Amino acid sequence: MRANKGFTIIELVVVIVIIGILAATALPRFVDLTGDAQTASVQAIGGAFGSGVNLTHASWIAQGAVAGVNSTTLEGGITVGMNDSGWPENNAAGGGDGTITSAECIMVWDSILSSAPAVATDTSGEYQATVATPICTYTYNASAGRTIAYNASTGAVTITVP
Repeated sequence: MRANKGFTIIELVVVIVIIGILAATALPRFVDLTGDAQTASVQAIGGAFGSGVNLTHASWIAQGAVAGVNSTTLEGGITVGMNDSGWPENNAAGGGDGTITSAECIMVWDSILSSAPAVATDTSGEYQATVATPICTYTYNASAGRTIAYNASTGAVTITVP
């Protein structure tokens, strides 16, 4: 009598088919990491922008927290113009008038973020700035559905990602 050792060809084929099915279902999850990277990038920039807005507001409070304080100077000598509520509105020493424009949205972005990604009123930058007073919306051009919204009246920064 002979002792059976090893696997039959049928058993090997079944194992290979099972491994193939597992690879086919798992592979797309690991291959398309671009969307995850873009989401992480927008969340990081949005978090930094929100922190900058709050630090700028804290500087306004430290200066007396009154409507007469029109601007604050950040580290590096960058001037940020404030509205009467103490939230960034532009980069003018004279402050803001409470009505933020697309150009002022870009000024706030560039003033608060060090080495900021390019932002423009059209799609030529990494982000596109649009405004519906008092909210500036920065839309990430590389991928739809990723935005950072800044409310110049309340200082709220909202990050939207799919």
